[in-house]
Amino acid sequence: MRIRVIAALSAVLCTLAAPVHAEPAPYAELDAYVRDNVRAPGVSYAVVGPDGPLHRGAWGTDGRGDRVTPGTPFLWGSVAKPVTATGVMALVQSGRLGLDDPVAEHVPEFAFDERVTVRHLLGHTSGLPPSTVFEVADCHAADCPRPAARLAALDDADPLGPPGTEYAYASTNYIALAAVVESVTGRPFAAYMREAVFRPTGMDGAIADTESARHLAPGHQYLWGIPTATAGEYDPHGAAYGYMGGDLDDLAAFASSQLRDDSILKPESLQQMRKESKPGTGYGLGWRVGGLDAPLQNAIWHTGGTPGYSAMLFLLPERDVALVLQQNLYGLLQDGPVMQVGFGAARILAGGEPGDTPSATVHHATVWGLTALALALLLATARSVAVARRPRPSRRATAAWCLAGLAPSLLLAGVVTLIDLRRLWAWVPDATLALCVAAAAGAATALLRTVRALRPDERA
Repeated sequence: MRIRVIAALSAVLCTLAAPVHAEPAPYAELDAYVRDNVRAPGVSYAVVGPDGPLHRGAWGTDGRGDRVTPGTPFLWGSVAKPVTATGVMALVQSGRLGLDDPVAEHVPEFAFDERVTVRHLLGHTSGLPPSTVFEVADCHAADCPRPAARLAALDDADPLGPPGTEYAYASTNYIALAAVVESVTGRPFAAYMREAVFRPTGMDGAIADTESARHLAPGHQYLWGIPTATAGEYDPHGAAYGYMGGDLDDLAAFASSQLRDDSILKPESLQQMRKESKPGTGYGLGWRVGGLDAPLQNAIWHTGGTPGYSAMLFLLPERDVALVLQQNLYGLLQDGPVMQVGFGAARILAGGEPGDTPSATVHHATVWGLTALALALLLATARSVAVARRPRPSRRATAAWCLAGLAPSLLLAGVVTLIDLRRLWAWVPDATLALCVAAAAGAATALLRTVRALRPDERA
């Protein structure tokens, strides 16, 4: 009997002494993936349910070197579009605006096509070419015109087709929507959004104008592959298409409202936004609809980037959760690699594998190729100075030097016909600087070689 008691006590003691293997935290895999794969100096993200955040993460530093917290503001880029669309749908739901109202009926400045409706703008089926965005967006001056005043630049644009027939994603549509909102409400776009969307959903710190953006730290862009805090400009009337933002709780509050039936929009309005505006486009009214591989094939989502910032929002209706993620880094030529951390995290949240990170070959080839060209032409300029007093070269050699030297200038001239130099600098500063140096050095080389060829031959 005594032996049995001792054995029983020993068994109990061994059980108590055995190591306890705790279950892993429910979001441990997601946290580890984001931490291991984020490229930005600072990031914040949240898993969100109908009642608010279920899990949050934030780390890194902002453009001033301060620690990133859930209260750090970011810009959201085109994630602003579903927020703007929600504000527009609130006007539709109240009867103050119709989805099939002609835009010109509310905004006479919109002379692009009198048949374009509010629905066409929301779904990017207005016929506006994507290139028109360079005419009206990314105005960073203190005296930037309001949305309606920018629309005259569209008068000479060639439509892609009759309204409703062609899908082409263009932020120009949402600049026009901001003008519609201001016309219908008689208020600045930011003021209307605060009343109709931000306050009702709890987006208390949302950024939508210069005043609310005053505490925003500079964002980061790639300079020869290194994230650098260089982007600090803001479009004061660009919130509708991309210059909207806020802290983690602001973006999470919007996502949470989209998971509830008692949000500012009725369920039928929410569902209408999540149906393709034109079959096969993968775009609803402000939202991207599906179009991703499993397990995100039914996701409602949007991504966005402005110079220095990027954000992503995924609604997973089947799981009744959402993922929001914002970073203080964006590179136009590195869109895929920068955004992959959000896509991978969303796949993990949906029960899948994160997938591979896209290659940054386009960025590296463009930036380093232009940099190598600039250095080569700088050397060519120095060489041209060194041989300036030597005998005249052959015409063929001079022509070859001139063609090689003027090639970057021709390339730069072609690029600026699509986007002006200031906007090009805002989006890809390293490639822009390299191209400008190459153009200047090439032109100098061509000039020096031409002068040498035209100089009288001292041997005569």
